[in-house]
Amino acid sequence: MTTIASAQPLGRQTLDIGLVFKRGWRLFVKDIGPLIIGALIVAVLSLVTLGILAGPLTAGLYGMVVKRVRDGQQAEVGDVFGQMSRFWSFFAAALVLGLLIGLASLTIIGGILLATIWLYVFPLMVDRGLGLGEAMRTSYEMVTQAGFWEHLALVIVFVVIASLANGALAILATPFLVAAIAAGYYVAAGKGDELERAAA
Repeated sequence: MTTIASAQPLGRQTLDIGLVFKRGWRLFVKDIGPLIIGALIVAVLSLVTLGILAGPLTAGLYGMVVKRVRDGQQAEVGDVFGQMSRFWSFFAAALVLGLLIGLASLTIIGGILLATIWLYVFPLMVDRGLGLGEAMRTSYEMVTQAGFWEHLALVIVFVVIASLANGALAILATPFLVAAIAAGYYVAAGKGDELERAAA
């Protein structure tokens, strides 16, 4: 049964960018308090630990959204620490993705392309418990099967939002972008119904 389920093709539903933002916004609003406080915790502790906790705590933010969509439960501030049991996995994910995308960003286009194909690495690791390598491969498959160009446009919009958000706005932009990426993940995975119920 597990083998059959894992063999099913991913991302049968073409990505609808408008739907991603609409559902992402609703998910953000649903748990706006815990997500904003969680984003503050991520920012402060990542700074204090020189980025060491950035990966695991960012995974915790994704865990908040996954908890809402997959489990139908309201997020809590403490959930930001919910992925610490897999500290080394998420530390490695942040380090590897940061280095590869950062180096590719020297060409600008290369960085955006890598950010696009690996957009769902963190949601996959949180939601399905995948390892880094498997999550990178699965993210690539999901993005290409659900519409590479749509995902590329989505990432460009994300980059613009992140670049324009300074100071206090960054604290709002970060959890919103996490919610929007998670929404994109569920749409690309063909789980739009689950997403709609959670964001209703």
